[in-house]
Amino acid sequence: MRTGTQAAGVRFGVLERYVLGLTLKPMAIALGVVLLGLLLERILRLVDVLAVAGAPVILVFALSANLVPHYLGFAVPAAFALGVFSAFSRMSQGAELESMLASGVSVWRLTRPLVALGALLGLGTIAVTGYIDPHSRYAYREILNSSVAYAWRAHAPAEAFISVRDGLTVTADAVDATGRRLTGVFIEDRAGARETLTTAAAGTLELTPDGKRLQLRLHSGVVLRDTQPGGRPSSLRFTDLVFDKTFALEAPPFRPRGGNERELTLSELWSEMGDPASATPDRKLSSEFHARLARAAALVFLPFLIVPLSMTMRRQSRVANMAVAALSVLAFQNVLQLGETLAHKGAGPAPLLCWGPLVLLAGLSALLYATSTDRPGDTVISRAMDGLSAAGARLVRPFARLFRRRRPLPAG
Repeated sequence: MRTGTQAAGVRFGVLERYVLGLTLKPMAIALGVVLLGLLLERILRLVDVLAVAGAPVILVFALSANLVPHYLGFAVPAAFALGVFSAFSRMSQGAELESMLASGVSVWRLTRPLVALGALLGLGTIAVTGYIDPHSRYAYREILNSSVAYAWRAHAPAEAFISVRDGLTVTADAVDATGRRLTGVFIEDRAGARETLTTAAAGTLELTPDGKRLQLRLHSGVVLRDTQPGGRPSSLRFTDLVFDKTFALEAPPFRPRGGNERELTLSELWSEMGDPASATPDRKLSSEFHARLARAAALVFLPFLIVPLSMTMRRQSRVANMAVAALSVLAFQNVLQLGETLAHKGAGPAPLLCWGPLVLLAGLSALLYATSTDRPGDTVISRAMDGLSAAGARLVRPFARLFRRRRPLPAG
């Protein structure tokens, strides 16, 4: 009597659990490595942005945490494919796969738990990218806005143009350790209908008399104001001037969530699609909606693609199949991203451009899987690789004969 567990209506026995165990460990390691690699490049850029803006660099941890759901959508397929390839390669290399198939175990029985795992990962991806990521993306932008756009009010950075508000830009050549004493101040004000430029040898950020706001006191400078279009600008020299705009100590409330289609959940995208009162064009909503679902649905078909490529026997090379598997997953992600971009720009219907790459992936996976069940490891791709290797050998053989050294004759 075979012991097993019931999962999603499918009975999993010892063999199925063994395959899952071989898959989950390398998958978890790969997920951590890929996610860390994707985050590392963004973390370095965030550290640079926060340092230039004078914001606390410690905020990089909060910003990075809000980026994790976004990068999980790209890291999970790669980690899952690597886990499946590692499990079947290990069974092939240790002759376990040959023994299982010789004892009557079908390839489908070995693939079935991976398809179930892919379905669970797909549902998790929908939950993460469809509902968690929109909120975390908005939180990321809110933290970045409050820490960068308004950080200069507590500590002005040197040699950096800071957009304080719409049309108002401030920069300084040098700033002291407190961030409040500036040297070589330049201010550009385009908030009104006319442009005003202000330069000063020095400046000081100080509290207003009521202690609720910040004001900028300038020393030894010039104000150049455009009086009328096409006319001669007026100038004013001063020795001590308080800039005519004050600034709040706290950043104003950030805009409401939903200003971008990526900040909407799947339910909100579905509600906004086709609504004439929506502020976002329907093509953007539709492309975002279908791309999220297609990316999650691809996880179900990955085992049918990876399993045939990883069932290589001991005398066969696994490098070529590994390269094909990696390129296939990468190509699908890029083609889906291209389709989403084209649909976003209105170049075609979103369902066709977003689900078309998934149909191609499913067709290629079905072809490989159907041709590998009778003779594991013998697929269309493996035969093509063998043909290329044979053709390369025939091409190199004449040149090898020309440069082959003759063996010396024995003495005597």
